[in-house]
Amino acid sequence: MVTALIMAGGKGTRMKPGVEKPLVKINGIPMIQYVIDALKNADKIDNIIVATSKNTPKTDEFLKKNGIKTIMTPGKDYIHDLGLILSDFDENDILLTVTADLPLITGNIIDKVLNKYEKSPKPAMSVLVPLEIFQTYSIKPTTVFDNLVPSGLNILRGINKTQNEEVLILEKIELALNINTCEDINLLKRLMGDGDD
Repeated sequence: MVTALIMAGGKGTRMKPGVEKPLVKINGIPMIQYVIDALKNADKIDNIIVATSKNTPKTDEFLKKNGIKTIMTPGKDYIHDLGLILSDFDENDILLTVTADLPLITGNIIDKVLNKYEKSPKPAMSVLVPLEIFQTYSIKPTTVFDNLVPSGLNILRGINKTQNEEVLILEKIELALNINTCEDINLLKRLMGDGDD
């Protein structure tokens, strides 16, 4: 059984003030809804939970109104919040973690990653995107390791400790474009073929 965990408790400090980052509208739809829809379209996802925090109360309210289960976290940072959530699971549970700011992600990509994970002998998998994809689209990556950028999509077991991980490299703009700035939104709209939200 695979549980998808959407991380949506961050402050989103680089976005416009007054709007919680997961609720920023893209073509009239809150960004997090694109991620939820992709997970619902993935054949291998059994359950969806969203981690919210005091930083994202309106997101929590939106999700509950739409029947999506949420877990309240301190909203301290990604690693800290994830560690607390993992304590609610056991080591046989498989969690696919995804950030709420990947609106281009698709069910097909998620299933492809899970297919690769099922063939891996390791308990965890980290999905990275080549830096070249970011350069092609003029996207500024947050973190770079050996010309690879973390995608915001990972798989791990329900244990709060360092896990031996397989590294999966995917050349996908869908995993490169996480929305952090207004420039990212403009690029997203161009890629989606629409100008106004």
